[in-house]
Amino acid sequence: METIISGRHVDITPALKDYTRERAGKLTKYFNGITKIVVTLASESGRQSAEMIISARRNLTLIGVVEDRDLYAAIDLVTDKMERQLTKWKEKIRDHRGQPAKQAGAAGGAPAGAPDEAEDEEDVGERGPQGE
Repeated sequence: METIISGRHVDITPALKDYTRERAGKLTKYFNGITKIVVTLASESGRQSAEMIISARRNLTLIGVVEDRDLYAAIDLVTDKMERQLTKWKEKIRDHRGQPAKQAGAAGGAPAGAPDEAEDEEDVGERGPQGE
């Protein structure tokens, strides 16, 4: 996983860079297909903002932007936001895989009053080969 950290109107100190890498690295426990994380830290007129863009397999791109008074708090908030987005996406994928088979069995079947195919085969067997 590649992590790119940049700053707009902010000096990125080694401590800030390490903290950001540590927080971004924890996102892999939610989805291990992450290929790249781009974090942009900015300071504009007393407001600190953190923007995180995650690129992953299956053409997934997630974007999160958070503003706060403290830059470290903004990093925490944007990481939490990305955790929620990754969890929601992963649940959506997991639920999507199982649904077509379940829906086909429930919705595609015969009406409630119609006899089953299995019942028809049993009736034919009881009458004998000539239908007597």
